[in-house]
Amino acid sequence: MFEIGANHNGHAASRQSVGFEVLKKFSSETKTFAALDFQGRLLRRDGFVGAPNDMEGMNRPGWTVEYHNAYADLYDLLGDVGSVNARIGRFYIPFGLNLQTDTHGTILQLSNERNFGFERDWYAGLWGTLSGTLRYDIYYLLGSGYPPRFGGKSGLVAGRLSLTNQYSSDYGLEGGLSFLGGQRISLDAVQRSPPIAARSGGTNRVDTLRAGLDVRYRKAVPTGLLTWTSEISAGRDAPDGILTQLHQLDYLHASRRWGFSSQFRWFRQDTAPKSTESALLAEATWYFANDVSASTLHWIKLNCEAQLARQQGARDVVWTLQYYRYW
Repeated sequence: MFEIGANHNGHAASRQSVGFEVLKKFSSETKTFAALDFQGRLLRRDGFVGAPNDMEGMNRPGWTVEYHNAYADLYDLLGDVGSVNARIGRFYIPFGLNLQTDTHGTILQLSNERNFGFERDWYAGLWGTLSGTLRYDIYYLLGSGYPPRFGGKSGLVAGRLSLTNQYSSDYGLEGGLSFLGGQRISLDAVQRSPPIAARSGGTNRVDTLRAGLDVRYRKAVPTGLLTWTSEISAGRDAPDGILTQLHQLDYLHASRRWGFSSQFRWFRQDTAPKSTESALLAEATWYFANDVSASTLHWIKLNCEAQLARQQGARDVVWTLQYYRYW
């Protein structure tokens, strides 16, 4: 990946990365009983302008080795196919559509990073299907984000009940209900709100509660494919009330060579000095390769984010140009 960004004040940033993913499955002649996945990359960053897919870049200048997925799955623990499986390691937070959507290469991101301060965490728990139509996920999370640490917090318990892939295949529909509660470490939440900082007592621990609803619907049209995505959540970063919304519309031409996207993001934190943060984003993509299975991806993206309201700092307009290849 090669990415450059700039804002309206003339500040610029760039980053380059090369990475890999290893997925190893362990099987007998009749079934797969375990899998390991690791995804990592080597990055170089120069500057920071707040590109929506690299908020961690503020604290990681220069060369960095990063890992993303790092987990193990154990399948069919009770014998019934798909009913009870286990996962331990680092993966997307089981809240909202991120659990079903790999966004590591894209510029447009879903709402978890802004909602919790990180989109992936270390956790352990169970997942599987109920009656073939519903999927469940229930996990204990460290609540630390990138580095695994305890820091005197209790961690988080998260659960999600969602539609299985059958609905996506037959009707183009994905969706679910999510719940998350406990304690997490979040410097961003503490910095944005004096009441949260006072309650934290200098530890950056945040008492967290969220409930969320998410949906994605794909619809074939004569010239291509339209996809609507929405995520809504409510809860508390004690003592603040929290509300989030994310809505996104994607169009992919039938040739799978080009497409357009737009996204609206909105975040409200009741007692912060500036309670609301929102932005409108637009993006155009040219695909050199874009197979349905996503095993080969090759694109150029141009993204523009117009910040409508900011909790910290002045409003800005951020342009990002990205070249990406995955095979």
